[in-house]
Amino acid sequence: MYTCWKVSRAGASVSDKLRVMFWFAALLLAGVMLLAMGPSSALASLNYEKIVVEFDFAIEQGAGQALEQPTDLSVVDGELYVLDGMNHRVAVFDLDGNYRRQFGSPREIPRAIGICASGEGGVYVPDAETGRLLAYSARGELLRSFNVAPVREGEKPDITDCVVSPAGEIFLADNNNHRVQVYNREGERLRHWGRFGEAGNEFRFPATLDIDADGVIFVVDVINNRVKGFRASGRPAQWLGGWGITPGRLFRPKGVLVVGDRAFVSDSYTGVIQVFRTAGGLVGILADSQGENIRFRTPTNMVFANNRLYVVEQLENRVSVWRLEP
Repeated sequence: MYTCWKVSRAGASVSDKLRVMFWFAALLLAGVMLLAMGPSSALASLNYEKIVVEFDFAIEQGAGQALEQPTDLSVVDGELYVLDGMNHRVAVFDLDGNYRRQFGSPREIPRAIGICASGEGGVYVPDAETGRLLAYSARGELLRSFNVAPVREGEKPDITDCVVSPAGEIFLADNNNHRVQVYNREGERLRHWGRFGEAGNEFRFPATLDIDADGVIFVVDVINNRVKGFRASGRPAQWLGGWGITPGRLFRPKGVLVVGDRAFVSDSYTGVIQVFRTAGGLVGILADSQGENIRFRTPTNMVFANNRLYVVEQLENRVSVWRLEP
């Protein structure tokens, strides 16, 4: 769902083609390594924990309609809001997976990928197609919306996720433009940072966001294979991961969830969820009772509530729910 390299057939430059060839070769090499080392030994490591979780149940449909490529979720006042992208809706469940209601439409959210708690008892849904941020009440009433403005002339905002700080500032991942934008609730842009690149304040397709209790914004920097922490001002704080498929490394990170001083990071390629210290360093990998790493199918985002970890498995068309003691 998230933007990667795009090369037009008519106007592809040599450098564009080389980039595509490089990433294709990297994917092929990683696949060969996984096959050669086997499913368990591929992520063998000298020193990390197996964090045991127990499967509880899965959410696969609401109102008689199956989820179709869900990508994100949020918890507000004991209810689970699931962004059901291909169905252009937000489906709401209680924490035991019982369906409650839904809202949204193809006209309102034609290509929504992210969702976040608004801090006002409802949710925000950014739409990547229209470049709008929509504010909904808990009942699904559209309260207001505003257009995210391009930073540079000719750009089209590509907003894939959001998170709200305790101060009420709204941080937006502008995926295709390689930056984070910050707005207030009235729709006024306060600041922005980022550009294409690999340096500390640069991104290559930032996709999803979360925030810790100290106000540090964690940004999944997909093609740079890392999760980067920033102060609210945009000053880099720390980063997690780095390219690879061994423990502590990330190949295609997609989601980040901060719980206390831990950051859960999903990898859509390896299918594992790793747990890092927010200050840096690997804690462990989610595993079953036999100590085998759990392989989720295209895990994207996660939330933690009521001693359960809720994981969106995009290509499995479900939210899987796991018991996890804090």
